[in-house]
Amino acid sequence: MSSTTSVLLLNGDQELLDQISAWLDEVAPGQYRLAPGNTEEDGLAELLSGDHSVGLYCSGEDPIAARDLLSSVKSHFSPVPLVVLTNQMNHILDREAVPAGAADYLALDTLNAYWLERALRYAIERKRTEKHLARLAHHDPLTDIPNRVLFRDRLENAIRVASRDKSRFALLFIDLDDFKVVNDRYGHDIGDGLIRLCAERLQSLLRRSDSMARMGGDEFTLLLLNVESSSSLAHLAVKIIEQITSPYEIGGYQINVGCSVGIASYPEAGHSADSLLKSADLAMYQAKQVEGSNFRFFTEEMNRDVRYRLRLEEDLRRAVENNELYLEYQPRFAVRSGKVVALEALLRWNHPQKGILSAHSFISIAEDTGLIFAIGYWAIRRACEDLQRLKSDVGIDIKMAINLSARQFRDESMVQYVANIFSDTGVNPAQIEFELTETALMENIDMVSLCMRPLSYFGVTFTLDDFGTGSSSFLHLQRLPIAALKIDSQFMTDLLRRRSERRLVSAMMNLAHNLGKVVVAEGVENARQQNWLAAEGCDQMQGYFLAPPQSYERLQKAIVGMTLADVSLNTPPDDDEA
Repeated sequence: MSSTTSVLLLNGDQELLDQISAWLDEVAPGQYRLAPGNTEEDGLAELLSGDHSVGLYCSGEDPIAARDLLSSVKSHFSPVPLVVLTNQMNHILDREAVPAGAADYLALDTLNAYWLERALRYAIERKRTEKHLARLAHHDPLTDIPNRVLFRDRLENAIRVASRDKSRFALLFIDLDDFKVVNDRYGHDIGDGLIRLCAERLQSLLRRSDSMARMGGDEFTLLLLNVESSSSLAHLAVKIIEQITSPYEIGGYQINVGCSVGIASYPEAGHSADSLLKSADLAMYQAKQVEGSNFRFFTEEMNRDVRYRLRLEEDLRRAVENNELYLEYQPRFAVRSGKVVALEALLRWNHPQKGILSAHSFISIAEDTGLIFAIGYWAIRRACEDLQRLKSDVGIDIKMAINLSARQFRDESMVQYVANIFSDTGVNPAQIEFELTETALMENIDMVSLCMRPLSYFGVTFTLDDFGTGSSSFLHLQRLPIAALKIDSQFMTDLLRRRSERRLVSAMMNLAHNLGKVVVAEGVENARQQNWLAAEGCDQMQGYFLAPPQSYERLQKAIVGMTLADVSLNTPPDDDEA
């Protein structure tokens, strides 16, 4: 050993102190320094102080006192190992000592200098290894701050203390904005450097009583004890945003990122670790919906939304099992011929209590829970089956447009699944059109494009839905196999009241035609909109005024000969068919 090792002797008399000193000097002269401790209580405080390398405890004739001390050592996660000594071998204590928290157990009547020094040396090495393994298990290797395992343990302890003391604390959830862009543009080494610097900046804002952790990726959490007020939390959130969004110099590059902060206070936002984490995460998500870097507090309104979503999530799982989901179909007309050229499959849920729900009421829940995969494949299969039935029953051969969630493209087997559906149903892939929203496409451009190309080889076409509401580039519109652009229905509302709206829609149609795309207008609600769109060169249109969504059975009876001139379907369906 290169330095002096301090050994704390608890509950030993002067004779034992001299004996142990002599043994240690015999084996390792000058390398051990023996320090006497008085009572067990004082000794425990000294042991936990970290001023010594190892403790020796002479249990004497009181086994209960020995058990109490070992229990305290174990419960306080002592940084120093404790070796138990007795005058003679006690078989009960021999079996109980190590499980109770001792590093080793020795009997003085069989002990010598060599075995004593060896026991102390091994105890120190084992404790050092335990500390190292514990750090690996509880700290993030990139930033060396606590990971989610240790943070959760601290959060649960904070809940216990706050519940007992009727005190308050806050949990902050921090997520970097556009971190993926940094990784993609500059590489993962620069991304790792950014995460380390973010951790350092956050650490500089914390008090000694606060804790922070890296939850994974670009997500951090802060645990703030003894919170004074919501205003102090707001001030801290502003400081966090200022620190994180200040430019970084990494590897010769100047890097800029934003961040979103969600704040959940105990006990208002939850009484368990799971509920608090979920509340802070939800508040962070709300902050992300606002452009730029922002923070949001978890509110009771959010809480009600969470409870509603959780109930709806449970109901949706049962809905899949109980076949409560079904499709309605809305015809799409070609402007020149006036004929139906496609049907859009629209997902519906016949909820036992809430009645008929449209997809926008529950599709985000399906995406968050992963149910989107089962629901999505079911919808594709049902739409393909009904397209084949329509061809067989009434002899009509048209396209079927099916809405896809960008989340569905995360399934590596998606292309194979879809190909199997085509094979099983016998549908011609050229009659299938997949619709993706502009926003979803741009958020997942790399992932989506990987699946679009093989599907297009089958003959499938793609339509960009909600065109004009997102930020797609000309380059992507040209390079990806997108056949049509669907102008969002929100532009129809003010089409005839505002000249600026008409100019905008006209410009979008010209752009689409110049790119060689078919233009589809949705949300056509009156004859004036229909006539204006036709005059401006719109290729296809759909809307309640032309024909509302309807069940397969109703559609089957009416679709033969249906044209834009047909007015028999220009009213919404009855309540029992909605």
